[in-house]
Amino acid sequence: MNNFVEAMRELGSTQSTCEIYNNELLTLSFDSVAVDALRSIKPLAPARYNAFVLVGITQGSLQIQIDYVNYVAQNNTIVMIMPSHITSFIKGSSDIKGWVLSVSASYMETFSSQSRTPTILSYMQLKKNPVTTFDAKDYSELCESFDFLRNKITQRNHVFYDDLINVAVKLFFIELGNIYIGQSVDFTTETFSRQEELFFEFQKLLMEHCTTHHDVAFYADKLCITTQYLSLILNEQSGKSASQWIQEALVVEAKSLLKPRTSIQEVADALNFPDASTFGKFFKKNTGVSPLTFKKSQR
Repeated sequence: MNNFVEAMRELGSTQSTCEIYNNELLTLSFDSVAVDALRSIKPLAPARYNAFVLVGITQGSLQIQIDYVNYVAQNNTIVMIMPSHITSFIKGSSDIKGWVLSVSASYMETFSSQSRTPTILSYMQLKKNPVTTFDAKDYSELCESFDFLRNKITQRNHVFYDDLINVAVKLFFIELGNIYIGQSVDFTTETFSRQEELFFEFQKLLMEHCTTHHDVAFYADKLCITTQYLSLILNEQSGKSASQWIQEALVVEAKSLLKPRTSIQEVADALNFPDASTFGKFFKKNTGVSPLTFKKSQR
């Protein structure tokens, strides 16, 4: 499970609302007390999660940053966080209530390949529409599907437990797809430009290769464009250069690896730095603190 789900486990332990299936699915209900408890346990810094995460806001509001764009999710809103997204949870209102469904990338891939249900939304549509507000009736129906799934996860003595969970997950996503299609007039479905397609493809490549490839040329070659054109695209689409994207992705990965029991050298090796000293200089330049100081703050 990734660092987001680990944090959700801890949040759940404070509120006894967390249900987990085979370390692949997690359901959780939360309120402002739980969110405050989580922040005291583990600050949710910008991170990329190896999971498909849905956050439902039933009451109040949540300030969230996705791919460095700020959003405010309010009543009856679903936040859809994909594995390629870089996400930061900024602030919840004092009256916030909601739920989380986290589905591991591996489960989602297996589930999608086995399911005959058509893909409800394209990758790029989800990338461009991570926060969507539903009408109260549709949101309530989706909450019922979430509660149904959470209830089935608790039935661990069921003879056909795995099949039961797969059906419950399928029903949830069928309901979600139905709602999206039903309000498609409000959903961004315009044709994506070539630059937008390359931008999304770059993000996917970065998620997959940032720990091993730190050079802009690698990603430009993969996209069959020049380094200059790649930087131009990224600047126009995000206001950041290719080098900035790579550096920020490395910082996100480094923060997720800098645990109390992990040595600085192990993190440097995992991120393909030549030595711990080079990694330390990079990390401090981009965060303002040394790797050791950051590690101590995670205890």
